[in-house]
Amino acid sequence: MRKVHVITQKEAVAEEKLKGCTAVVIDVFLATSTIAFLLENNFEPIYAVKDSSQAIELSKQYSEPHILLGETKGESIHGFQYPDPCLIRLSDKKKAAIICSTNGTIAIEKASKANVLFVSSLVNGHLIAERIHLQQDNSSVVLVCSGNDDRFSMEDFIGAGQIIEHLLKKGDYELSDSSKLAREAYCHADAASFKELYECETAHLLKHFDFTGSVEFVLRHHEKIDVVPLYTEGKIVNDHQKINTRRSWRRRSIEERTLDGD
Repeated sequence: MRKVHVITQKEAVAEEKLKGCTAVVIDVFLATSTIAFLLENNFEPIYAVKDSSQAIELSKQYSEPHILLGETKGESIHGFQYPDPCLIRLSDKKKAAIICSTNGTIAIEKASKANVLFVSSLVNGHLIAERIHLQQDNSSVVLVCSGNDDRFSMEDFIGAGQIIEHLLKKGDYELSDSSKLAREAYCHADAASFKELYECETAHLLKHFDFTGSVEFVLRHHEKIDVVPLYTEGKIVNDHQKINTRRSWRRRSIEERTLDGD
């Protein structure tokens, strides 16, 4: 039986221990949500780097069309688009993106030694769980909550619980104590329409920096984004392996969401 464990913040990641594991990085507000929306809007591949210096250096070396996104401790960076999914607009053809952030992209780097590494948020965690369940191996599953600058983040823990809840709907898994609590947190939050997340620390931080619609935007798209971000060879791409599922909802097209003002 495969084991599932939740690491509550990136600073607790023991990088060498992830070798041979299937890992998932979660940063609900905002990096991993933004990555999901970037892939949906035709930005691929995506390069997640730890800071603006790395992003600028990579941008200088990258000859293909691309965009730069980033923040540091919630502050905007000159010359970068803020990594807010509300601001992502459809690209006419595939275009690369380079993104840096205080938490999510650093967590991705720390988890990069995993055998398989996915990127998840509340907008697509159900598909990440399905993709993990389809794996033909017995690797342990490690869910890495990015946290909030060396602190626990409620939203990431709930995002981890989402994956666990969907895994258990598909089969038997051995849960660590942190996994059991994360699942309970997600089920409670989902039943309450995620009301507590509107008052979490990160939500208040985003309001402070005048990104007031970000939390509502992400939660409104709970399980509505049809992408499976996979980290491979230093970049994030959409995992195109077929996922056979009967969904009770159907994803609206990008064009429909644009007309609705989402």
